[in-house]
Amino acid sequence: MGDLGTLAPLLDSKLIKELCLRSALMMTYLFHGVLKRAIWLLVLGIGAVAVAGIGTAPLPFESGSLEKILDSRAGKPFLLVMWSLECPPCRKEMDLLAEMRRQHPKLDVVLVSTDEMERADQVTAAVKGHGLEKTESWLFAGPAQRLRYEIDPGWYGEMPRSYFYDANHKRAAVSGALEEAQIQAWLEHVYP
Repeated sequence: MGDLGTLAPLLDSKLIKELCLRSALMMTYLFHGVLKRAIWLLVLGIGAVAVAGIGTAPLPFESGSLEKILDSRAGKPFLLVMWSLECPPCRKEMDLLAEMRRQHPKLDVVLVSTDEMERADQVTAAVKGHGLEKTESWLFAGPAQRLRYEIDPGWYGEMPRSYFYDANHKRAAVSGALEEAQIQAWLEHVYP
């Protein structure tokens, strides 16, 4: 084993200094690259959270999802609409909802498709096709009977099924396609 005195000439060499400098530059470059990527991912992630389920694939509706929907709308009225790709009255109702949202920008609608997750692309296309791409959209991601029961123990799967929530989250359930007059009356009640 040599002492530091024998290593000193090596430490002063131009090659070692160059290698150290390059290593430092490389580490700085890598650090900045990683930092930039991390910042961009954070920004994109925050943006994704802000618009999750809006204009994108529907969010998975699982046990606890209704609570998330309610929590995100604390103190605000909204309309929760259950629908399916196999439900012709649902398609008619979606056209009405799109028109009502154009007329009443305050109308907050949350769509929940009871179809299977494997049909997410079709659900996304249907939502967009009815002009509701800027509407928060969810898709059942679990046993339908259990999720229906969690939403409403008195609901047995008939569709369309809608829930009018007031600002205190008291709700009124409606089975069958909504009519414009129903939505209008509710809007006048929650936004006097």
